[in-house]
Formats: sequence, structure tokens, C-alpha cells
Amino acid sequence: MFWSRALISEDLSSWILECFEWFDETFEPPAMPIVPTKEFFTAPSGTDENTAKLVLDNIKRHMAFDQPVELMALDVLPAEYRHNYQSLDAVAGTHQKFDGVSVIRYDPEIMHRPLQFINLIAHELMHARLAGLEDDVPGGYEAHELATDLGCIIAGFGVFQLQAADDAGWFGYMTQPSRAYALAVFLKRRGLGGEAVSPYLSARCKTLLRRALKEV
Repeated sequence: MFWSRALISEDLSSWILECFEWFDETFEPPAMPIVPTKEFFTAPSGTDENTAKLVLDNIKRHMAFDQPVELMALDVLPAEYRHNYQSLDAVAGTHQKFDGVSVIRYDPEIMHRPLQFINLIAHELMHARLAGLEDDVPGGYEAHELATDLGCIIAGFGVFQLQAADDAGWFGYMTQPSRAYALAVFLKRRGLGGEAVSPYLSARCKTLLRRALKEV
């Protein structure tokens, strides 16, 4: 008889669960998943700077992050002049701190893909949220980028983490199975099922999430 392999390893599962405990003790846990609807995002459609700042404000509100953040577009070539935008080494966004103020820079081209843009800004804002706590998160500094992606899922942005990576065709720091598993943990901890997020997921992502929900 053939036995199916677990979606993720026991070690990774334990780390994800440990991170959930740490994040929920350190920050205010969200009551529900954040999804791409007008209920959660009040910014109008558009690709200008004001729209980007409104999206940032929405994400700050959902993360209960009240510290000042400056948002700036990266100085990059327009998309039509680029040949490697989708390559893994392309820089879509950065976070840095200057005189105690977080500065997030983003590639304006990504605003044409709203889910990916929201996911990017959430990731960079999570860097700001974890600034000074990098060594305290389970796994320590070496796991910081992984913990930043996972922190977005724990903060309610699991749909964006999972679907944006699927849309982009690249996995970032976490794998898709580990993202699905983390989203399943998020839902189970709140007594929710897959139907809470499935309308906003592709068929591939739904399949991963269904499998993860069975394993959590």
C-alpha cells in the first residue's frame, strides 16, 4: 500500500506552530483572515503614489502598526524596457530604517498586480514590525526572512502570501506547501474552515489548503 507523504516535515510544522505562539503572545492576534475585498481595502484602483500610500495605511491598520512609515517608489526602469522582471533576483521591495523611521521602497510595476503589491507591502511592513526582535523570533536571525513571510500569514495575510506566490510563479522565502500549512493553522486556531478563504484562491492553492487542513 502506498502512503502519501506529509505536506511538510515535522520540524517545519513544529517551527510554524512555535511561531504562531510567539506572534500571538507578542502582537494582537487578528480575529479573521484578511481578504482582497473593499471591506479590508479602501484604496481605489490605480497605480499612483497616493493609491500606494492608501494601501499601506490599510495594511498598517490591519497589523495595528502605528509607527511612522515612509513609502517610496524604487528608481527602476519601466517594465517595457526590462527583460528579467520575473526573475528571482529582481528586487520588488525593500525595508530600511533611518533615524528610527521605516522606509519601504517598492517597484511601481507591481502595482498592476494588486494581490502581489499588497503581499509585498505586508512583507516589508512585517520587517518594520519585527525590527529589533529579529533574534527573539523562533529560529533567531537566521530564520528572519522565513519568519517575516510566516508573520504575514499569522497577521491574517495568508491569502495574499499563498495566492500572490502562485500568481507570480515563484515561491519567495517559504514554499507553497508551508504557506498552505500555515494558513490552515491560522484557520483552525480561529475555528474556521477553508470556505473562509477559498473564494479568493486558485484551484492549485485550494488543493494545497484542503490537504493542509487535513494534516493540521
